[in-house]
Amino acid sequence: MKVLPLDEQTQKMVEARLREPGNLPEHHPVWVDILSAAGISCRGLVAVAENRALGWLLYAVDHGPFGTVVNSTPLIAYGGPAELEGAGAAGAYLLEALRSEAEALDAEVLSVGTSPFSSPDVEELYRRSIGATHEIENFVQVHDLALHPIEQLPRKRRNAFRAELRRAERFGLRVVHRLTSAQFEQWLAIYDRRLREIGAVPHPEQFHRGAFERGVPAGLVEFWGVLDGEELIGGVMFLVSKDVAHYFSSAFLDSHRHLFPTTYLLDEAFKQFIARGVRRFNWQSSPGRGGVYDYKARWGAQEGRHLYMSALLKPQSKLFDAEVSEIKQAYPSWFILPFSAWPSSSVHR
Repeated sequence: MKVLPLDEQTQKMVEARLREPGNLPEHHPVWVDILSAAGISCRGLVAVAENRALGWLLYAVDHGPFGTVVNSTPLIAYGGPAELEGAGAAGAYLLEALRSEAEALDAEVLSVGTSPFSSPDVEELYRRSIGATHEIENFVQVHDLALHPIEQLPRKRRNAFRAELRRAERFGLRVVHRLTSAQFEQWLAIYDRRLREIGAVPHPEQFHRGAFERGVPAGLVEFWGVLDGEELIGGVMFLVSKDVAHYFSSAFLDSHRHLFPTTYLLDEAFKQFIARGVRRFNWQSSPGRGGVYDYKARWGAQEGRHLYMSALLKPQSKLFDAEVSEIKQAYPSWFILPFSAWPSSSVHR
C-alpha cells in the first residue's frame, strides 16, 4: 500500500468506489473543488494498492498570519479518511501520512474532526495516528431512519406533527426536491438575511455556490425548497451519500413560520431518503440546547457527539502570540485548538 496525492488518475480510482456503502458525504472528492471555489486550499491523499483505492482523505492548508495550519476540513466540520477495506489499516496509514504532510509544510497544528458515526475504536485510531495532543467534544443530534421519524414517536406527538402537515397542505405549500438556478439565488438571499437576523455567522456565499454548481451535479448535495404559489419561502441544503444524509444549511422566511414549512419539507425528505435506502440522518449540532435543539428533539432525534482532535506540532507555536479573537478572525471556520490551550487571559479578548 502506498499513499499518493489526489490527482486526475487517483480521483478516478476514488470515484469508482463512491457508491459503495459506508461512504460519508464529507468524503466526496468534489469538496476539493467546492472549497477551492470558496478560497480554501483543499487537497487529498489516496491509499492505493494494485491500482485500487483502499481509502482516501481530504485536507486543507492555510498559510495564515500566525503560521500554517492543516485541517480536515473547514466548513464541513468532519473529516478523516474514507476507508473501505477492513478496520484500520488504510485509515491509520492515511492519517499518519497527513501528519507527515503537515510537518513537511512546517505547520503549527494539524486538526481533524471525527464523524458522529465514528466508533470509539475509530476515534482511538485517529487519536493515535495523528499524535493528538488536544481534543474537544461537540454534541450533535442523529436519527436512525429504519422508520420515518414521525412513525417512531408517541401517538400524541405523531398527531401534532400530522396536524402541522395538514395545515401546510391546506394553505397550498409545495415541496420541490431540486432548486432551479433562480430559486437558488432566492434561497441565498433568505439564508443570508435569516442568519443575520438571529445573529449567526453565515457560511461564505461562494461555499454555497460551489455546493450548488458542483455538489448537486456530483450527487453529493441536494437543495430542497418550499413554495407558496411560485414564491420560494425557504429551503434546506442536505449532504447525501448512499446511506447517510446530513442536514446542513437551512433558512426560511419568518413570515411563513405559522405554516410549518420546515416540518413540511423534512417530512417529504425523510420519505424519499428512506425509499432510497438512507439509514442514518445527522441533524448536526446547534448553538445550544435551546429552541433549535428542542425542535430536533421533538422529532425524536437522539443526542450523539463528534470530536475535534488536534496535534500541536510546535509547543511554542506562534499561534499563542495571538488572542483567541485574532485566531478566529485569521482562520474563520477552521478548528485550530480548544480555547483552553491558550493562556486564560487571552481567551475572552
